[in-house]
Amino acid sequence: MALNFLFKKSSSSLSDEPDKSSSDNDFSEAINLFKTQRKRVGISFDQLSKETKISKNVLIAIENGWKKYIPEKTYLISMIKLLEIKLNLNRGSLNGLLEGNGKVTNISSFKFNFINIDFLNSWIGSLLYIIFMLSSILALNSQQRYLIKINSISTEPIITEKNNIKNRNIINTKQSQ
Repeated sequence: MALNFLFKKSSSSLSDEPDKSSSDNDFSEAINLFKTQRKRVGISFDQLSKETKISKNVLIAIENGWKKYIPEKTYLISMIKLLEIKLNLNRGSLNGLLEGNGKVTNISSFKFNFINIDFLNSWIGSLLYIIFMLSSILALNSQQRYLIKINSISTEPIITEKNNIKNRNIINTKQSQ
């Protein structure tokens, strides 16, 4: 039995198809409204970008309908409000951009990728970090135990060169007396 209970499964039904076409219509209407109103107001992408603090690339993506380059819904909501104010549009007239933003993350497929920086923010990344740290501590501990064991085998005191020379001089002076 697979452990599928950890991830939600996305289900598709036949009733989703009509909603998809109506959302595409809303999306294209919002794009056309954005284009015509921007041209009617006579504002360039650069000027609109400076006044609304929205990237020029995002504005171009909105006008051309490039869904791939339109930001996520969270950011897009605040951008739409700014654009509606700046272009003198009715409130909610560009909400069709939200409908066409089909960026739905599929939770059921998890990609284990070390290159992705978000990997460290996931629970799996945290777990691997903890395991790595504990294994490092255990490895250092076993190395220290081994070094203590090796050094404790010797029964003779450790004598350095200076101590060795002093001990010979003391022994020689005692013998000469």
